[in-house]
Amino acid sequence: MATAPIYCTHKELKRVYPQIDAFDTKTPIYGWTLLGVTYQDVDTSTSCYIAENVGLISNLFIDGQDMSVREQSIPSSQILDSNADTAEVLSYGEVEITTENTHNQLVDPGWIIGVQGTDEKMLVVDTATANTIKVRRGFDGTTQETSNYGSDSGLFYWTKLSQKGEWTYSANDDCLLLTWDSDPNDLLIEAGEDFTTLVTQFRTDASRYLDSRLDPNLPREQLKDKSGNFDYMIIRSSALIAAAFLIRATDPTNEIATALMEEAQGNIDALNSGGAALSWQTTRDASKGIVRDVTYTDGEIRPVDTRGAWNGTFDLVKVKIGTGGVLGTATYNVYVKDGDNLKQSQVVTEEKINGDYQTLAGGLQIRFSGETDSSTATANNEWEIEVTGAAEHIDASGVKSVANSRWLN
Repeated sequence: MATAPIYCTHKELKRVYPQIDAFDTKTPIYGWTLLGVTYQDVDTSTSCYIAENVGLISNLFIDGQDMSVREQSIPSSQILDSNADTAEVLSYGEVEITTENTHNQLVDPGWIIGVQGTDEKMLVVDTATANTIKVRRGFDGTTQETSNYGSDSGLFYWTKLSQKGEWTYSANDDCLLLTWDSDPNDLLIEAGEDFTTLVTQFRTDASRYLDSRLDPNLPREQLKDKSGNFDYMIIRSSALIAAAFLIRATDPTNEIATALMEEAQGNIDALNSGGAALSWQTTRDASKGIVRDVTYTDGEIRPVDTRGAWNGTFDLVKVKIGTGGVLGTATYNVYVKDGDNLKQSQVVTEEKINGDYQTLAGGLQIRFSGETDSSTATANNEWEIEVTGAAEHIDASGVKSVANSRWLN
């Protein structure tokens, strides 16, 4: 099955609309407060911080780095820790749990724990005293419960945060927990979707939208030029649409987005009506040749015009400077296709450049010129001239049929 192409790259989108990064929709997270220093981690300098009222978080970025791999989920299954037992019956509303063992060998601030015999989740907020755990009761949408297992109830955990960069989000409590080795308020911490991934989706959507708007008779495999790159008209149109889509995602009535879509629609209308030609299409002046730079030194003598009509079929004619110098000294060489490949058969050899129309090949003439009378030609500068026979079918023409009618008296 063929894969539907994306017509513009992220870089090409930025060239069309350089301000696109301003529409990165990630949301900064502020207001971090310290829960406590961890003990389980080898690096005991890490601490757990909490940010409240942060809104839905699907992914986290710290100073631009994607932290999705460090997310710790809150699983439904309970993981028992046989070495942790309470030394009291846990009563309703109690926020300090007395343990039989030195708890700082067992749990850390930021862990989400439970007591045997209950389904309640509790957030550990402090372990400053050796045998006392301070907790936030009824965490993550659970209900406070009293333990039915007496003073020797086992402790277990749902989630433990110990390593730097580990984080978890509770939608029920609308809070974010993060383990870090410094104050997160000094960092750029953002929630949202990776902007590159988001832009890729908008580029894909724009390409499919452009596909749906182009004339079905326009062959999609010919939206590329001879080098395998998408025609600039296609690149620009899809980039305009992608930029408009991205802007409208946050501002549906944005005037800039409207202007971008209007230009894109104008391009689409021109392509569908034949008012614009893609690089693969044969135009009325294609037999005169289209000159493209291969190797060129700015400001030096170069081909500036062709005249005549190519009397063959399609070809790429190579024009290359032989001897460098001023007009009357510099020379050029011309190569056309042979039986096996393009640009192989030399038909003009070391012809002196005089500034007038001179022989090219196939019924065409070429004229060279520089920016000033003293400009010189540089040896090995090269151009290709794409030509199509004068008798070839014209795909894009400005000539349209006109319906004739007459009045009957």
